[in-house]
Amino acid sequence: MVYSLVKRNSTDTFVVEKNLILETTRLFLSKNHHFSKISFINKKLYFENNLLLENVSKYEVSTIEKISTINICIYNNSICQVWKIKE
Repeated sequence: MVYSLVKRNSTDTFVVEKNLILETTRLFLSKNHHFSKISFINKKLYFENNLLLENVSKYEVSTIEKISTINICIYNNSICQVWKIKE
């Protein structure tokens, strides 16, 4: 019983921490609309030469009428989000 609670707490902490990291990345990109400066190399997401995010397993961007949709997953698709950012 105790072990399962500890494991669950550890898993919950991991998910919350990674969601916060994704959210800060989303906020940064919302303020810096230069999506052409983003590069996805070796499971890492960069803005110009600055590392934004590691362990990215999926990254797709599409833009329609000044609204960019970013589909992103981290840690082997264990945490995924879809962002809609207006330019």
